[in-house]
Amino acid sequence: MSSFLRSYPNSLSQEMPSSRLQSHLQLQHLLQPGQLTHRSSLFLRNKTFHAAASTADSRSRQKDIAIKFPPSKTPADKDVVLKGKLSHQDTLYSDPVSPQRSYYLDQYRLLGLRQGQQLHIELQSSRFDAYLELVDARTNKILASNNNSTLQGTDSSLTFTVKPNLNYAIRVSSATSRATGSYELSLHNFPASVGKFNFSYGYGLVDAAAAVARAVGQKPFKAVRDLGGSSWGLDLVKAPEVWAKGYAGQNVTVAVLDAGVDLRHPDLRANIWKNQGEIPNNGLDDDRNGFIDDIHGWNFAGQDSNDVSDSYGHGTHISGTIAATRNRFGVTGVAHAAKIMPVRVLDSEEDNSFQKFDANVAAGIRYAVQNGAKVISMSLGSYPGDPTMRQTELALKDARRAGVVAVMASGNERDSLGAVQPIEPALFGLKRLGIGVGAIDSQRRVASFSTPAGRKPLSFLVAPGVEVRSTVPGGAYEDYWSGTSMATPHVAGVAALMLSANPDLTPTQIERILVMTARTGGIAVP
Repeated sequence: MSSFLRSYPNSLSQEMPSSRLQSHLQLQHLLQPGQLTHRSSLFLRNKTFHAAASTADSRSRQKDIAIKFPPSKTPADKDVVLKGKLSHQDTLYSDPVSPQRSYYLDQYRLLGLRQGQQLHIELQSSRFDAYLELVDARTNKILASNNNSTLQGTDSSLTFTVKPNLNYAIRVSSATSRATGSYELSLHNFPASVGKFNFSYGYGLVDAAAAVARAVGQKPFKAVRDLGGSSWGLDLVKAPEVWAKGYAGQNVTVAVLDAGVDLRHPDLRANIWKNQGEIPNNGLDDDRNGFIDDIHGWNFAGQDSNDVSDSYGHGTHISGTIAATRNRFGVTGVAHAAKIMPVRVLDSEEDNSFQKFDANVAAGIRYAVQNGAKVISMSLGSYPGDPTMRQTELALKDARRAGVVAVMASGNERDSLGAVQPIEPALFGLKRLGIGVGAIDSQRRVASFSTPAGRKPLSFLVAPGVEVRSTVPGGAYEDYWSGTSMATPHVAGVAALMLSANPDLTPTQIERILVMTARTGGIAVP
């Protein structure tokens, strides 16, 4: 499987249409508390039993096992591993959400936790489809749930940060009715930070004013009045401060690898890249770049043609965030004078071929480099559990050598799949092949879905990615799109601002400056 970077079209976590736009746009919905579509389980050797209320039946008695964590001086990487079993001798519970589902349950109370502690929980079973829930033991409120750590597997995982005034407990059951069998539960104590690198948000919130100022050897630009309203994302990344200095992405082309762009959108058409070496519609490859009539980019998905139109909306939304024209209507892009090069690597038709996805993305990267893009924005990625994207990795290496910077979404699998590191290609940041991007909201809270930066430092920033207003096909605008897909173009736009101020910057310099100038103040982790 491959994935179109799961973005969420509204704050209520409604799933986008399932297609191969899920094909690399990783379409998945955010689960609401109590929604039973995730799996996981656990067990301890010496069980003690206490009366406790179940989400399924408060009149029943459930297993309630206390896990005492060692003192804070315990090494951060030390794991707690428990083995257990769901059996027919346990109490059978009924699911109030899905009455057809009945299940056996083990509960583990977590004692000795410290505020700010980062815990990753993994549940594995070869006997049943594991379902894992994190609850407040005092109120029985479900805080998080998961039933699949990869889209192909049946194991589960969760990652959470310990908050004050909560009594945490883990519940283990099966996603399928009356399933029994042994399981293994692992609890990993992750350090929240390694130096200046934070597990959840990397190096922090991208700061255009500080980054562009450093790119031209100046002090951070002075603050200007916020735009306010639906332009909160521009204010948060401090784009207006850069515009005030005359930098707006001039002479920089940003390739958007996605599912197409609405070329006729009134807020985009003036900033759509045009291949000056090609004569429109003459059926010839005038510039001899290997693509016939590629006036505004190329479509590597589906028909392999010059049709880069967007019937879905994702690529158009991203393009508006990067370079919507600054005028008196609609929205304004972070780099509103930059050009958008549409490179279609995703299709609206379902395509489960990972190999095709990898090949399309790699081809799109090479096309962007060959035709003059200086920034590549990729709100897409593989599914957890997929093979590594080898062709894409090689193409990113070529882009790096050519002086092109890649900006890639981290994924939206934190709460749904318990992800603990970015998906590919964002994970290739570990090999210094680009920048990974997570999502925050208008209050600087890391989005619950935003796949974290991970434990190993890499170029990773966060940017506005919750209920972002931008362009959509048909000359329209929508303000309820959420996902790391929406955060990524903010950072791509900032990279374009930097290059408009200093065209000689290398990808390494851009990444270093972005990391050094990112802000961590006020960022909250769920």
